[in-house]
Amino acid sequence: MKELSILKNTLDHAYSKGSEHLFYCPFCKHHKPKMSVNISKNVFKCWVCDTSGKNVYYLLKRFGTFDNQQEWLKITNQIDVRDFELIITGSASNEKIKQKIDLPEEYKPLFTGSIDLYSQIPLNYLTKRGFSHDKIYKYKIGYCASGEYKGRIIIPSFDEEGDVSYFVSRTYTKQKRKYKNPRVSKDIVFNDLLIDWQKPIVLVEGVFDSIHEENMIPILGSTLSEKTELFQKIVEKSPKTYIALDPDAYKKEMNIVSNLIKYGVGVWKIEVPEGKDLNDISKYEYQRLKMTAKQVKFDTLFEMINI
Repeated sequence: MKELSILKNTLDHAYSKGSEHLFYCPFCKHHKPKMSVNISKNVFKCWVCDTSGKNVYYLLKRFGTFDNQQEWLKITNQIDVRDFELIITGSASNEKIKQKIDLPEEYKPLFTGSIDLYSQIPLNYLTKRGFSHDKIYKYKIGYCASGEYKGRIIIPSFDEEGDVSYFVSRTYTKQKRKYKNPRVSKDIVFNDLLIDWQKPIVLVEGVFDSIHEENMIPILGSTLSEKTELFQKIVEKSPKTYIALDPDAYKKEMNIVSNLIKYGVGVWKIEVPEGKDLNDISKYEYQRLKMTAKQVKFDTLFEMINI
């Protein structure tokens, strides 16, 4: 196995047992081989200092030579996250300025407990869509009874510093235009403030799909470019990533999966039933689908793309 050979050139190898390879840990330098590496699962862990990771390439980046790094990337079809700016723009660029916006002046919260005649209608709408009071409070959901966003639910997005970076506005009346969002960039991590990047994340299309559980991130559409803040943060943090887009976005979903895998991110696909989206299915059914999700790998990706 070429990957194991590269690791042996980088770390002090002791022995192998099946798919588990034992090395002397380069972090804590324990006198016994306590660093376990599973190449097929792309994980490593030291049982003494508890250093672990979900991308074996991290060990090559930290301790390997440039030649070993490049050989590993070629074999595994990964791309080094350090090359993001060079690959995407052809040159290095300045740090991106965080987008900060204001909520509409007419925005009124629906989580204060003070419910009047005007707020009861949007509150009833949210209840029918599966939003409990706790979720309305957590996401700081409100509405507008007048102004540009009259008759619309307002769901804010908060960046990691707690500032409003975007908001989604959805009609709760019979307006023809369901969504009317602010005229600013959608290149944000929706509600980054609420995401625990140490735990698995789930990528979904829209905000109303993201109420099933913690750590669901709406991509605000069905595409996710390598240039976006969300894509690059996923690659940087490298969490276990589930993806659950609507069935009619299958080809676009596979494109997102392919790009994430190139950067070494582990991706599991949740099979949403045909003709439905996540907001149509029960929490029990969603959990069942998540438990049966399968990891997408390069050797099966081509077949899945051409279904």
